[in-house]
Amino acid sequence: MARTIALEVLIKYQNEQSYLNITLNDYLEHSRLSRSDKDLATRIVYGTIQNKLYLEYQLAPYVKGKKIKSREKMILLMSLYQLIFLDKVPDYAVIDEAVYLAKKRDNFAGKFVNAILRNFLRNGKREIDETDQFKKLSIETSHPLWIIKMLSKQYDFETARKICQHNNTPPTRAARVNTLKITKTDLLKDENFSEANLSPDGVLYKAGNIANTDYFKNGLVTIQDESSQLIAPLLDPQETDLVLDMCCAPGSKTTHLAAIMNNQGKIVAYDLFEHKIKLVKDNLKRLGVNNVELHAGDATLLKDHYPKAVFDKILLDAPCSGLGVMKRKPEIKYHDSSAMDTIILLQAKLLDNAYYLLKKGGRMVYSTCTINKKENELMIKQFLEKYQDMKIVEEKKILPYIYDSDGFYMCKLEKGK
Repeated sequence: MARTIALEVLIKYQNEQSYLNITLNDYLEHSRLSRSDKDLATRIVYGTIQNKLYLEYQLAPYVKGKKIKSREKMILLMSLYQLIFLDKVPDYAVIDEAVYLAKKRDNFAGKFVNAILRNFLRNGKREIDETDQFKKLSIETSHPLWIIKMLSKQYDFETARKICQHNNTPPTRAARVNTLKITKTDLLKDENFSEANLSPDGVLYKAGNIANTDYFKNGLVTIQDESSQLIAPLLDPQETDLVLDMCCAPGSKTTHLAAIMNNQGKIVAYDLFEHKIKLVKDNLKRLGVNNVELHAGDATLLKDHYPKAVFDKILLDAPCSGLGVMKRKPEIKYHDSSAMDTIILLQAKLLDNAYYLLKKGGRMVYSTCTINKKENELMIKQFLEKYQDMKIVEEKKILPYIYDSDGFYMCKLEKGK
């Protein structure tokens, strides 16, 4: 049953380009799987997508010149993932289940899948015989060649290798203590929590899904990566401030701002989509936040709705390519690189609005969960060239392998008086 659900999730992702985490959670919530089977389904789904290019490289000699349906190919890829990466799963169990899944649609498909997987077991893993270091790393780590080349150019090849290898490791179970309801000292009395690596408000959880705990349900903690937890403190909102959060969903940083402000002052928070606003509302309620005014609206048009220079502090956690969260969302790796051109234009428009709305002497933070310099350092460079009364106060970049966290960029800026 675990493999049946894993296959259904993978096919839905393949056909509809759905978000893996949302699709998987939906299937698991409506299943009767045991905790261990849910864990297996999760590992198969994420492992198959994380290692997709490598698995396709292993599969290639066995399907060359053959017509293969997309469903059969996905069964083969997820089965190869289990045979190569999951030591505790017996080979015969993987093959038997793969044949069963294939036979559901076509008896011949079962024989085809059986033959390929048994041939693979006889021959063993195929060595990567690429001499080009970029192509070899692309196959080894299942990152498209354009990502390898971009990271190598912007940083260096060794850094690119570390990032890509780290992206294929399991994500940490990081959470943020909600200081509106509990202290970190009190939370750490539960041995299932431990100190985080990076964030002062962060904890790591050792015992499964945090969202299933009473700590989460009662709003004592919220799920948030450690790098992301550094952004609200960087903005440093005061209890008397009027704060604008331009792109607030799902509300992790919004609620962190509120906690720092002790539910005082006012946060005006926007997101483009109504359904995402509902997620933010749910988080506000769960965490006991009551100083946020929520709006569904386009943040690139905000300067048409507010007077000039009205906000003390502004957070612009901008839409981005997401290249810092590929470990958590492996499907991001396979997005078309051309989509970044549209995102960069959007980021520039949002920054224009932030500048217009920020008070003289006010401070803002621009942040992204990408490590692409075009969306980060170069974006800020262009912004400063355009608005010469703005200056950088502090700038941070966190590469994902350094603290075992998401990759993030954040820049605090001040507007001249």
